[in-house]
Amino acid sequence: MDLREFLKKLEDLGELRRVKAKVSVDLEIAEILRRVARGGPAVLFENIEGFEGWRIVGNLFSKIERIKLALGVNQLEEPGERFVSMLRPPLTLGEKVRTLREVLSLGRYMPKHAAAEWRRGRWDKPDLLKIPAIRTWPKDASRFFTFPIVITRDPESGIHHLGVYRMQVVDGLTTGMHWHVHKRGAAYMERYCDETPVAVAVGVDPALAFAAVAPVPEGVDSYLFAGLISGRSIEVTRGEETGLLIPSRAELVIEGEVPKGELLMEGPFGDHMGYYTPPAPFPLFRAEAVYTVDDPIFHVTVVGYPWLEDSVIGKAVERVFLPLARMILPELVDINLPEYGLFHGLAVISIRKRYPGHARSAAMGLLGIGQFSLTKVVIVVDQDVNVHDINEVIHAIASNVDPKRDVQIIENAVTDELDHASSTPRLGSKMIIDATRKLREELGREWPERVEPDPEMAERVSRRWSEFGI
Repeated sequence: MDLREFLKKLEDLGELRRVKAKVSVDLEIAEILRRVARGGPAVLFENIEGFEGWRIVGNLFSKIERIKLALGVNQLEEPGERFVSMLRPPLTLGEKVRTLREVLSLGRYMPKHAAAEWRRGRWDKPDLLKIPAIRTWPKDASRFFTFPIVITRDPESGIHHLGVYRMQVVDGLTTGMHWHVHKRGAAYMERYCDETPVAVAVGVDPALAFAAVAPVPEGVDSYLFAGLISGRSIEVTRGEETGLLIPSRAELVIEGEVPKGELLMEGPFGDHMGYYTPPAPFPLFRAEAVYTVDDPIFHVTVVGYPWLEDSVIGKAVERVFLPLARMILPELVDINLPEYGLFHGLAVISIRKRYPGHARSAAMGLLGIGQFSLTKVVIVVDQDVNVHDINEVIHAIASNVDPKRDVQIIENAVTDELDHASSTPRLGSKMIIDATRKLREELGREWPERVEPDPEMAERVSRRWSEFGI
């Protein structure tokens, strides 16, 4: 499925709106998308001021149902369970047979080579200023690519990684490359002696776009991961300039390099925290070749103070990766990364508590899993608390927490690059709140019994309910 097939599906379902009026890439498109973000349709702008021949699409993932459609699933836990089934060691004979079948069928999820329509559309001369990147907030430094699929390759293992890093347009050949020190692209850059080959694809298979946002586990190729979570192989073409595998069915492709040691001042940019990130030195990307299909569609997103499209993407990532988190932490029941908690800011988890200190142990275990290491606050509740009902969580905190005993502050810990609240960039503190019911060893006495209705009276009232006229 390429982007155009996905848009056709959305239009058939009444989930796509076409805007034929002329619109500007300077703030106007972003303002329109913000107004329809919460549960609104995907929007295809067909008349872009100053960029004849281009179209722009946004708000693709502003509903969970559209992400399910992109991945071809009914429940978002399904892709995660499929992925985990490949990792979990088989124990019984039946599991061994099942695992053998899955391993033998792994080939259907591997990327496959295919001819690319964009390859025939190589520009005579790269000029990034002719691409309709958008400016989303008034004080943004420039126009930005906001949903670029940035493709890099580990020079040691050959594994390809896809990430979404904003790219500030500086001139016709140069953009910023806003990959943080914690991100895979930055790690690969350190392994190259000089220039890091980089390809950028915009307007790809929506499953691949989701995979690029997701925190793919270290050592797993992003193309294979996208195939596993979508149940279909991703078509790729080898780049002429970089030798990288690039999505065959992309609307726009840029090949180039990130020179080691060369930095530029990137920003400000209105980011998902709801504030402008100030200017800071970041690597630059230098374009060497640009390719487009006929009538290309440029994919954008708008971030800022929630609630916006990234709120839905984050919830989908939460659901897809829950099975993997449960494999690592067997006591984990459920997790909630609230939209207004900015995902890295706050996590609420429920566990099957078995021993003293278990809640704190589970929280620390979560903080050791990939991108969860950037989480600032972890609240742990018992398994019978619905982590998605904020009032149940508040009740657990109010009734189960003694702040001196149950709140732990961890200093000098890694934090998100975008966290403006920490005094030192990328270094701050974390908080664990144990809102579970306490065991005798933790409390020094038995926990009080929770009030429950008399079961016989509850049944009697239920039988007679119609008599009461309430």
